[in-house]
Amino acid sequence: MKVATIIVSYNDSRCTEKYVQEIEKYNVIDRIVVVDNMSTTGAFENLEKLENEKVKVIQSDKNGGYDYGNNYGIKYLKNNNENYDYYIISNPDIEVSEDAIKKCLEEFNNNKDVAIVAPRMYNKENKPIRRSAWKTRTFWLDIIHSTRLLEILFYKTLRNGEYSSKDFDNERLEVEAISGAFFVIKSNVLEEVGLLDENVFLFYEEDILAKKLKEKNYKTISINSEKFIHYESQTIGKSLSYFSKVKQLFKSKMYYQKKYNNINIFQIILFYILYFFRNIELLIEIPVRKILHK
Repeated sequence: MKVATIIVSYNDSRCTEKYVQEIEKYNVIDRIVVVDNMSTTGAFENLEKLENEKVKVIQSDKNGGYDYGNNYGIKYLKNNNENYDYYIISNPDIEVSEDAIKKCLEEFNNNKDVAIVAPRMYNKENKPIRRSAWKTRTFWLDIIHSTRLLEILFYKTLRNGEYSSKDFDNERLEVEAISGAFFVIKSNVLEEVGLLDENVFLFYEEDILAKKLKEKNYKTISINSEKFIHYESQTIGKSLSYFSKVKQLFKSKMYYQKKYNNINIFQIILFYILYFFRNIELLIEIPVRKILHK
């Protein structure tokens, strides 16, 4: 089994350097491609120092988002006639053991219909993250997620769109969508579904991939007996304002709902109305956040 890891980095050479220097020791990984997604802080020059026979550092031609960066790395390998059985898609701000990766790869041998496998995601306090995996977002779930008020009023409904703690007690859990921070995917399956969808810059990448895999009857597995730690460096969060993130979230939501849930014109209008109210909420929410952080 040949395994290549794709790491998309943006203005975060410190985390990327630490991560690469750890996983390049893993025998289970044959190739590491670091894609600098057009950083604006000179991070690419720092990352180039990581290059060796196993590690390649490249820079994308634009900052087209997470999916674009990962596809850029995969296409680099294909264009250079480097073929791999599995791709590891990974954020740079994580920590994962070689044993956890091996456990993921073993899962593929047990079921030919499995396309993605990942350990359970933990936070920097070494506690499991609830949304390590979730059910794909339906029209009604996204309606509720559109404003804070609706999230509060229909909190129980939102939780029905997630897996419970009891679900995660299972060593192996078949899920719909899984965190994009780290997962292993069969290369031939990813190519079969047309790689990752570059039409979203940020948000909804996992739900879109889940929909594409479901159409082909492939399975996604969370190995809950293994874990990876996601430190969440928040590079994107630091570069986008609250309003910019809500705008980007809405743009990705509309693309996902139109293309993958086939919503009608009345449903589209409802989303726009709720988007307007979400921006009104932010006028109150942002000052409150600043006061609480003082």
